[in-house]
Amino acid sequence: MDQLLARAGSQAVTFAIRSGITFASGYAVRTVTKFLDKIPESEKKKILDKRTKIRIKTDILGQAMDLIRLAAVRGNTSLEPSLELIEAVTGEIERFETKMSSITETLSSLNEKESVIEVNRCMDNLLTQLDEAIPLLQLSIATSGTTMKTSLSPSVSPGRLLQASSLVAKANDSKSPGSVGPVFDLVYYSVFYNPSRLKYIDHEDNKKVGVAKDDDLLAISWKEEFSRASVRILSTSTSKSSYQYSLEIREDHNDGRYHDEKPQVVVYDVKSVMRMFFSASGKLLKLESRSAPVLMFKLVDKDENEEWIALGQVGVGEFEDTSDSEEDESEDETPALQEDKHSSLSLLEYLLRLCALQQREQTPIFETSDEKLALYLQDENAKNTIYETSRQKRDRLLDEANTNNAIDFDSNMNRLKNLDLQS
Repeated sequence: MDQLLARAGSQAVTFAIRSGITFASGYAVRTVTKFLDKIPESEKKKILDKRTKIRIKTDILGQAMDLIRLAAVRGNTSLEPSLELIEAVTGEIERFETKMSSITETLSSLNEKESVIEVNRCMDNLLTQLDEAIPLLQLSIATSGTTMKTSLSPSVSPGRLLQASSLVAKANDSKSPGSVGPVFDLVYYSVFYNPSRLKYIDHEDNKKVGVAKDDDLLAISWKEEFSRASVRILSTSTSKSSYQYSLEIREDHNDGRYHDEKPQVVVYDVKSVMRMFFSASGKLLKLESRSAPVLMFKLVDKDENEEWIALGQVGVGEFEDTSDSEEDESEDETPALQEDKHSSLSLLEYLLRLCALQQREQTPIFETSDEKLALYLQDENAKNTIYETSRQKRDRLLDEANTNNAIDFDSNMNRLKNLDLQS
């Protein structure tokens, strides 16, 4: 699916995966501080100097590790060996933290001298490991051509970015969980895999865009789960100093259709969003009935299960004429969802980028470095619009109509063949 969206030239962003070294080194430094509080002043100087060196070097390594992990996720295979080194260094820091905690807990006047010697030995060993890792990671970054730029992509909208950052900052100031930004009125899609579609597709056209005849991506299509949905970002953290967000997609039955079941609600942890793709045309989802922009998500849960979803803008005036009964039903809706709804996918995209940054880094957006902010706002693809002539569009619509008719006929024939007729 990543390949398909990359071919389509959509705007894309991959969220950085935290290496964990920042957290690990933070705990390690704090354990050293606890040990320092329990020993005489005469023994502190060497340990203080080494603690400072460890903090500085882990800060440097943290930036390099984040950059390497992000580049590796985006397909830079030359950095894969460096990931093993990153895991080894992170493990070394965690073992150091465990050892320091053990020494501090068992410290007494009887073993004070031996404990100080052991702590100095552990710190020297960790510094040696860091000194060996830093040049190797720098060499890996240099040879791969990966860079960490502070300049923003030309596709980044300063107005939307300021609007989104203002809404996120407002939510940060709130002491209780709640919505981040407005509620969005959108369409919710999920992926549908239909292998029988492969034999009806014009493979000559696909060769022109580099798609193989047996490419399973051609069997992927999208289906409309909720024709209308109320979408919002929720802050679920109970602590003002931590950040936790979820994406709530609530089915809205005020869509002019008949429903005999209760509205469904789907919730995703923002941390599970690995990639986002934006396209100015519904053509990317092969949805000819909708030409509005779409925003796609690659989700990966804690068990490494992958899922793809998409959100699309509703048509202008599509749901303006609602019946009285539908209005009555909406009275039972969550009060926060009864407010004026927005349909701007670009605002939702920027809100998600900033919330993902805060949740993964556990740092307010206004305290984030320019380099890290640029990573979360970077556009991986230069183009986000798909152009076609009117004749190409007419021919494509005719071909796809014939394909869909053939698929329907084939599906019905298969059902007849599978019927177990009793005489």
